[in-house]
Amino acid sequence: MQVRGFRLTGCAGMVRILAAECLLLALAAPLWAGEQLVYAVVYKDTDYQASRTEVFSINPETAERQLIFSDEKTPILLLQHLYVFHFPVVGGRSLFVHAAERGKVVPSTGNAFLYELASAGSQSFRRIAPVLGEESLGEVFVNPGGTRIGYVNRLKQRQYIFIHDVATGKLLHQVDVTDTFLDCFASSIGWLPRGERLFFSLDTADEDATSEESYSRVGTYLMDERNEHLTKLRVPAREGFWPPEAVRMIGVLATGEYVFETMQHQRRTKPGPDRILFALTKWNPSSGRVEDIGLSRETGVYSGMQASYQLSPSGKYLAAARPPGRLRLFRTRSG
Repeated sequence: MQVRGFRLTGCAGMVRILAAECLLLALAAPLWAGEQLVYAVVYKDTDYQASRTEVFSINPETAERQLIFSDEKTPILLLQHLYVFHFPVVGGRSLFVHAAERGKVVPSTGNAFLYELASAGSQSFRRIAPVLGEESLGEVFVNPGGTRIGYVNRLKQRQYIFIHDVATGKLLHQVDVTDTFLDCFASSIGWLPRGERLFFSLDTADEDATSEESYSRVGTYLMDERNEHLTKLRVPAREGFWPPEAVRMIGVLATGEYVFETMQHQRRTKPGPDRILFALTKWNPSSGRVEDIGLSRETGVYSGMQASYQLSPSGKYLAAARPPGRLRLFRTRSG
């Protein structure tokens, strides 16, 4: 099936947005407003500085696309996090971005402001609060109702999760997670569907800067906003595979199933090399059942570069983005 801007392939119903727009140099973590996929296109000059950022919504069924915000003629400049564009994020019926006042010097990418954007294409925006911390801003995340917004950053050599009230900008929680994270970083973070607890997945970076104790912290955790009731999830193996070596949580379906990106070894039935697969899976913690999402084996999304994922509000779709311009959409067979 061919529709404008998409290619629909395979029985799994995977939709791929092709990088046909030649200035699609960086892609937002794919997020949702209703059942519309929201993504950003960053246009860069020859010095690789962003000249403008445009935010679009696209209907996953019809491929109809609509421009909902552009910072080109506004007094704010949407910011990147290194070479991966994490914004906008969606909560409730609003969009949220990390931005700076145009023309003003920003000491680091972690020092600017959080803004709420109108999602109706009016180009209006509202400042929520200044970003706290001293280093490059980590992932921004919003609760399902769009009433609280959070991010990870460092302050005085400690690592914190900061949570603000969206309406007032008030800092609600500054949670010190230094002793939990150690030398790890949060490869994913967000709220569970009811907005009462957080989830995050920890991973390690440079081996030279990682302590031995930190490797034992790799995995996925649940906790409340005050860093209490911390629980590490134990994701079982799929049939025919060893327990996954790496697990990154993406979200939770309406059915209560947890969705993960995993790295796992297939059990060999005959002599030969081990086969390592990077698969998107869902796990029902009540029944213990683990199933694939999308393709039956390798998703093809992961190729040595971390992808960004997001579930639609209904849980029907899972979007996966990998720079510099590949975006795939999977049906989860839920909803």
